[in-house]
Amino acid sequence: MNENNINYDALINKGILTSKNEISHDKINLISGALTAPLLETIWTFSGFNIEAINRISSILTKLHSENRGNEMLDILRILYDVAGMEFPEDVDLLATHPEARRYFLFSFLLDMDDFLQDFMAEAVRE
Repeated sequence: MNENNINYDALINKGILTSKNEISHDKINLISGALTAPLLETIWTFSGFNIEAINRISSILTKLHSENRGNEMLDILRILYDVAGMEFPEDVDLLATHPEARRYFLFSFLLDMDDFLQDFMAEAVRE
């Protein structure tokens, strides 16, 4: 994406950017937090409760992020949403046009995914 594709007004109206065109970490964290659990819960159910499938997804997304391959990471997220029968979130499409917002969202998604996995494993141990 280049600078010409960024819709600053829409990003500001959604609270993703501040009026000074700085990213809002809090808003991006909220977006990530709201989207991560439903996607992972759906994949978890569709995979037949296969923790290894979730771990493989986590590993590949983490590897892509560590290699600064955010576009590929977003492509995989789009595929996962498609396979899960879920609509890819408009807010993510919007923030993906802004490089810094995209990087922070993907970072937040990975943290939320890790939290989900930790909670899930703790719950599995209790059962």
